[in-house]
Amino acid sequence: MANYIPEIHQTTLPNGLNLLGIEYDRVPWLSLTFMAKRGSEVDPPGNGGVADWTADFLTLGTQKRSQLQLAEDIEARGAALSARGGWDATLVSLEGLAEDLPELMATMAEVVQTPAFPEDEFPLLKERRRAELAHLLDDPREFANRRFTRLFFGEAPYGHPASGDLESLEAIHLQDLQDFYRREFTPQESTLVVVGMAPFSRMAAEAGKSWASWSGGGPASPPYTQAPERLCSPGIYLLDRPDLTQSEIRIGHLGVPRSHPDYYPLRLVNYILGEGGFSSRLMTRIRSDLGCTYGIRSSFHYRRAPGPFVISTFTSAAQTALVVKEIKAVMQEVREKGITAQELAEAQSYYVGHFPLGLETPRGIGGRVVSMDLYNLGLDYLQHYRERIQEVTLASAREAARKHLQPDSLVALVVGPAAQCAGDLEALGPLESVS
Repeated sequence: MANYIPEIHQTTLPNGLNLLGIEYDRVPWLSLTFMAKRGSEVDPPGNGGVADWTADFLTLGTQKRSQLQLAEDIEARGAALSARGGWDATLVSLEGLAEDLPELMATMAEVVQTPAFPEDEFPLLKERRRAELAHLLDDPREFANRRFTRLFFGEAPYGHPASGDLESLEAIHLQDLQDFYRREFTPQESTLVVVGMAPFSRMAAEAGKSWASWSGGGPASPPYTQAPERLCSPGIYLLDRPDLTQSEIRIGHLGVPRSHPDYYPLRLVNYILGEGGFSSRLMTRIRSDLGCTYGIRSSFHYRRAPGPFVISTFTSAAQTALVVKEIKAVMQEVREKGITAQELAEAQSYYVGHFPLGLETPRGIGGRVVSMDLYNLGLDYLQHYRERIQEVTLASAREAARKHLQPDSLVALVVGPAAQCAGDLEALGPLESVS
């Protein structure tokens, strides 16, 4: 399995639907994933969460079968149906036994092509979402994540949580979900990925039976590919939470799109900076040397348009300013002094070694192929991934750090007790209170 790279077959159905198939004979299982190539980034202004809610509704019955009938029929075959909205795409997934390919293909087509959007389920979904959001916002970590997103991107398409917030929850109506579905679910802007124990010729034949006549809606919204014109000004922002004993800290700046040519060196740099667990620079400085936190990590959120680069951690209120100061210092050190050859080799070894783990199941393979197709990475992406990681030189990694780590452009959000940390934060520079 260590050297296994699946062969990806491709064809386009007469209606424009892209079909990608991978023959996987290690287990008698099938994974089908339908991807509409628009997601939360095209949620209507003020209605954040529409894409994610629409995905939920796709599992609540079709024009032929009620929610209960659909669930019972799927369960009777030992299969599982799920759907989710996210950045850049809305996904529907169905897994089951390979021998049930015709039935699984037909069911997936029915779910995607003829959703019922039952009116009586909408208030139930809204109430469930309200309870879920209230629970999430009780978690200081999730509260800080959501508030940073809003602060950093503002009214830009990435400026709301993909699942929405309490304000948009009250503004969304069933018609908004139906409109999103009719607009964004179109064969010309969608892909069907099938992975499992079946020849591609059979996958294509069954797809033709179930999908070729689907015309869908459209025209789909233009893809969101550009960086926002306006972002939050760099600086330190404090959201007072006197009920907390610790501070949640989010620090970041604008990142790069998934298609950026520096993706591979930048991924390795970020592993060294803050994604590599206990061996990362941030963990070594903030946890091991200073004892200020139990955990800290950095992440580039790669999307079709430039997503955020974010460093996340927590600390005691008294140590908040020290942590903010040291995070910037570590970034400057990596940017200006560079990484070492040993650090680069360890990061390369990690990604090369872990790559096969994502190809051990039909679901794992399907997820990699969906991402490959969404971001136009080429049918040879999986074949050359490890090679491209290993080709990164120390010079190119250091150059990526110089270009893409921007310690002077950081937006820092602190969510914590202002009475215990505001004074020290003001010593670092202008401090702005937010709510």
